[in-house]
Amino acid sequence: MEDIYKVIANNPDYFAWAFTLINVFWGAFVYFNKKRHQRELVSLKQSLDLDLERRKKVFEMKTSQYEDYFKNMDNIHSKHQNDYQTIVLPIINEFNSSYQRALAVNNNEAATEATIKFSEEIGKLTYDGFEELQAMRSQTNALRLTASDKVANLLDELQELYEQLFNISTKMVSDLVQIIMNGDQALAQENQRKLNELGGITKQRSVELREQMRSDLKQI
Repeated sequence: MEDIYKVIANNPDYFAWAFTLINVFWGAFVYFNKKRHQRELVSLKQSLDLDLERRKKVFEMKTSQYEDYFKNMDNIHSKHQNDYQTIVLPIINEFNSSYQRALAVNNNEAATEATIKFSEEIGKLTYDGFEELQAMRSQTNALRLTASDKVANLLDELQELYEQLFNISTKMVSDLVQIIMNGDQALAQENQRKLNELGGITKQRSVELREQMRSDLKQI
């Protein structure tokens, strides 16, 4: 220790210069390291801000899509929940009345006209239903582009169920002539059973989809 002191004492200018140089280098290192650290912090903050903004936009987009999907489904259900009483039943009653009057006077031409008119009116209902089904397909396909695998699978299941409901509903309507003319209540009951069964499954899958969508939004 004493030897080191003597060396420094004999060369004070040199060691003063050396210590100054070391301090300069150390100061420069601290300065530039601080600047680099600040740049990294700024870059990290910008990255986090961008990620947060991206997640916010994704959340808003998915929320809007999910809300629109269920809003459309609810609108369709509300629109058609009274269809039988307000639309189908009057068509059936008119056909039955016209057909029975024609039979009462052995007017085959009038009976045929009543049947044709009934088929045309039912055909319009079927076409309207097909248009709605196509709109549902388009919306489902759009949702699948950004949906998670679980949501996409449930969307596919629901779309398939809605198509089955459409098919059985179309069959029920098509069978009305046979049911009315032949009094085939067994056919009517079988169609209704299938419709009720599919309706229950569809409702269950719809609830599962809603919950899975909520879960997806929480994970964004």
